Amino acid sequence: MVILYLTVLSVVAAFNILLHHRVNPKQNGPYTLLFFSVFVSCLGHLLLALSPNLDQAIVCIKMIYVGSIFLPLFTFDACLSICKIRISPWCHHILSLAVFIVFGFSQTIGMNDIYYTTIEFVRENGYSNYVATYGIGHDIFNFLMTGFVIINVGLIVYAFAKKKNVSFKSLIALSSMEAVSILSFFISRFVESDTLVMPAVYVFDQCALLYICFRVKRYDVEQIVSQALETQNTDAYVLISSNNSFLGCNTVAYENFPLLKNCRIDHTTPSNSELNRLLLDWNKELRQGKSIVEKKLECDGKFYKIKLNQFTLSCFEKINLFKIEDETAMHNYINMLGTNNVRLEMMLKENDSQIRSIQEQMVIGMAHMVENRDSNTGSHIKRTSQVVSILVEYLRKDKELGNSDFFYDSLVSAAPMHDIGKIAIDDRILRKPGRFTPQEYEEMKSHPEKGAMIVENLLTSVESPEFVKIARNVARYHHERYDGFGYPQRLKGTEIPFEARVMAIADVYDALVSKRCYKAEMSFEDAYSIIIDGMGTQFDPSLKDCFVACRKKLEEYYSNLKENEA
Repeated sequence: MVILYLTVLSVVAAFNILLHHRVNPKQNGPYTLLFFSVFVSCLGHLLLALSPNLDQAIVCIKMIYVGSIFLPLFTFDACLSICKIRISPWCHHILSLAVFIVFGFSQTIGMNDIYYTTIEFVRENGYSNYVATYGIGHDIFNFLMTGFVIINVGLIVYAFAKKKNVSFKSLIALSSMEAVSILSFFISRFVESDTLVMPAVYVFDQCALLYICFRVKRYDVEQIVSQALETQNTDAYVLISSNNSFLGCNTVAYENFPLLKNCRIDHTTPSNSELNRLLLDWNKELRQGKSIVEKKLECDGKFYKIKLNQFTLSCFEKINLFKIEDETAMHNYINMLGTNNVRLEMMLKENDSQIRSIQEQMVIGMAHMVENRDSNTGSHIKRTSQVVSILVEYLRKDKELGNSDFFYDSLVSAAPMHDIGKIAIDDRILRKPGRFTPQEYEEMKSHPEKGAMIVENLLTSVESPEFVKIARNVARYHHERYDGFGYPQRLKGTEIPFEARVMAIADVYDALVSKRCYKAEMSFEDAYSIIIDGMGTQFDPSLKDCFVACRKKLEEYYSNLKENEA
């Protein structure tokens, strides 16, 4: 019966590996290693039960320890991943080194008395087993395993208390794994046989982790969005090495540029099309030390914007990823705006002040037009402008920033223009009462670029270049994140213009404390906590003191608004 029991557990452990790959084909790392560790341990217990003598039993014991020693480390890694907690790489290296040292001790069984001082082969009830007295190596193993259990329990408790973005059911499953592991220790001591208890515990851990992996897949927003983007992507991507070798491209690139089908992988890219010639010339300029990250291409009546990302492959070779965006519709739209703007200037060129007045009214009018079309914002423009004014009032006092009064005045004046690009967004998206689909969200994410172009076209001829730059930056970059995960250009840190970093706080704060059609207004306390928690990730941490100092005025402003509405 014991042999059958262990055989069933080994088969189930192997089946769970296949099931894990079926449920989560893109989830590897600690999950996959943990599943294999369980299988190796279960198989080791089965082979131990079938061993005919001590020598073969020792080999099986070492096999068991291959899984059981590394299993706590992989469980710890899985806990970190599921609980979304990061630790210092050095801490992980030290823990890994300790595990490898204990593993090395376990492999000396039968050779010396470091791990087992004595070991005796026994056979009872139809299966083989062993009786051993433990050495210092095994004591270290027990200490290490106990330490991992304590650390894992601490991680789970911390996630329960602090990590609201972690699935509660996943944490319950993790807790059950740790509870069963602790309980198994006492049961194995009671029945005096690890062979009967531990394989079942390991398989239980597998099943619990399968459940967790399934839930992680449900809540893995990045993976879901990535899959959606793969099917809905409209941009072409071309890979060419720094030595001009063609490395491949995606389906969109083949569809838009059919001559790419004549390019052979790992061969020199032929100059058989306008696109290829541009990319080859670009490569040449890069080798000459020029720094070029964006170019334009007109081909077959269409207009494209090409962006470059470089990845180092070795000391001698880099990979150039060219992202090709179709800007034909945008180009035509900008030309239309430019034509209208020229006509306006010709009509009013004898009165500069009148031109400026009309332009400013047009910008504000367009901003209000966006607001009236967008069912989600209400008086967002007016409120965010006031929030910017409150923040700027504090920032003016900080002389170390080195910004002029003109800069701050321009920032306050430009604030109403931050969402002006939404005027180019289709009504079916802008007025949608609820959350967007991935495709709709991608279209909505184009409004910063469109807004920057509108601001530039409307203001360039009548405002100072400095003001136009500030207004353009506010419109284009107010959705960038300090950690580099924003849009449209994924700028990071101080790459984001200062005026856009200030606008980002005002924009998000108003969205949090204001009622929208898809959500209720958030309390001042919760909104304050979210902004503070976002310092260093979503927002510029150097603006934390400013936001904290302005908290009272901001809350008074919104409180007065609520009283007036009542």
